[in-house]
Amino acid sequence: MDFILRILFTGLIAFVPNEDGTELTVLLLNADHNYHVSDGSSLPHHKPVFIARAGNCTGDCPKRDSDVAQFMFADQSLSVALDALEEAVGGGAAWLLAGSDLSIRKGSSSAPELPALWFRTDARGTVNGQPRIIPTTADEREDYSWVANLKQLCATGSCLVDQAVLASQPPSNLVAARLRLRSGKVFTYSVARLGGNVTPVRFERRDGQGSPSSYTQAVASWVAADIAVSGDSIEIVEAKFNGGAGRSMILEPDSNGKIEVAVLNLPPFVPPASSANNAPEVGKHFEMFYELNQNAQAPETRLVPRAGAPSGAQSYDAVDWHLIHPQAEQSQLLNALRLDIGRTVYDRTICPPLNNTIP
Repeated sequence: MDFILRILFTGLIAFVPNEDGTELTVLLLNADHNYHVSDGSSLPHHKPVFIARAGNCTGDCPKRDSDVAQFMFADQSLSVALDALEEAVGGGAAWLLAGSDLSIRKGSSSAPELPALWFRTDARGTVNGQPRIIPTTADEREDYSWVANLKQLCATGSCLVDQAVLASQPPSNLVAARLRLRSGKVFTYSVARLGGNVTPVRFERRDGQGSPSSYTQAVASWVAADIAVSGDSIEIVEAKFNGGAGRSMILEPDSNGKIEVAVLNLPPFVPPASSANNAPEVGKHFEMFYELNQNAQAPETRLVPRAGAPSGAQSYDAVDWHLIHPQAEQSQLLNALRLDIGRTVYDRTICPPLNNTIP
């Protein structure tokens, strides 16, 4: 049997590919009430969760986890929230993550090896030899380069990943959970919705001092990885940073030949009724990404995303946001979680996931 495992990521998450692109470390940052941004306000506590929708699950397979249910369906009673979570996962399961190191393995030793990792970087168009600052088609939207790139916002050589976050026991004040991905196609699933049309962002200081960065583009709000599996199952393994007992689940595809997984790192919120979003807030959460560097900049000097390109930027066409996000591509799992693209908290505050490569 062949099937597709699709993993969907959003929230306070950083992607760190290794030098040769054979491994992607996905970091879910530890944002709690002790972390303050440059205006003195604290970030709301984020919960890292792993939710899988599948045909069947064996192993550690909670479908009615009360912590996950109350977080994902905070506006519902506990009993209704538990029912909604169980319906969302189908034959799958949901884990609340804490000090978790996740990996993906083939479901049985006799199954073929999982395919190599690759990044979709061949789809973005150009204007006068320069990369477009917005995608104009659904195919172009898949390009991985829409993931906000921290190195573009720093002086040359100044944004270098602290190797400690990649160690077997990363600093707990920075990393809440981690996934090491070695298989599949990694691509942009959605760009942030900043109005009816596709819109770039600009990056500037929170206090308005200085000039915006010349780096401006539409930014990914959801990133996906598709793994083509030859076999009848896939195993998700959790180890603990502190060496404590982990767990695992073996997932089998549903009747449509799919397994969907959502890896989320979000603050408490109730999804809005609509994806319409004409006045997104500045992404102050973005300041925390700089903490992953060897030498973190002073908070007040960190550039964060705001809606709209800076003056003098490349002109761009009016492209309807729905045109590059076809309804047919939407996720059954995200719809059940009320997180269909355009409706997360990070479409309201422009805090996109981040890419920062190992030097």
